[in-house]
Amino acid sequence: MVLWIFGKKKRRFEDLKTKRITLALRKLRMASTMIASTVNSIDKHIHFLKNRIRVLKQRSKDLEKVGMYSEVRLIRGEIYEVQKMIKKLVMTRNILEKVKLKLDTLSDMSEALIILAPALNVLRKIVRDLMKVKPEIAYQISTVKELIYSSLLDLGEFTRVTIEYYVATSYEAKEILEEAKKIAEQKLEEI
Repeated sequence: MVLWIFGKKKRRFEDLKTKRITLALRKLRMASTMIASTVNSIDKHIHFLKNRIRVLKQRSKDLEKVGMYSEVRLIRGEIYEVQKMIKKLVMTRNILEKVKLKLDTLSDMSEALIILAPALNVLRKIVRDLMKVKPEIAYQISTVKELIYSSLLDLGEFTRVTIEYYVATSYEAKEILEEAKKIAEQKLEEI
């Protein structure tokens, strides 16, 4: 009789663990979907800003022909600010694509912390950078970050301390940021 009780508790524990893993996987899939929609939104913003630069350049040329050089300087300053915004958005887009790739290629839950901790660190930095430029996109990214963080907690193998340690010590996050900056600069030169 005693063995039967212990066997049932073990089965309940396994059921609970399975449910937590299922919940974590569902959250990760949801985060992947949210990243895809955010990338789509960023693409729309980039397209709009590129058109804005084209219009401002044409306006600058027209004003230069007329001889209104002070207005031309103002417009060129605005073009510079829009180009900086495009650079941040392109960098964010590249980073989000890399995070989505990590989410999609995650196959084993035991490696989830090692794979997703750099992503959490990068997402945290992106949210801080984008809060001044595009707060709506920063909010979407912070929601994705919270989903990934809560899914790691749902896995049950990790505590807040271990997650924070891996996030704070991840060198891969710096590499992701540097590579995204290089790509953003190359794309900005193409404009």
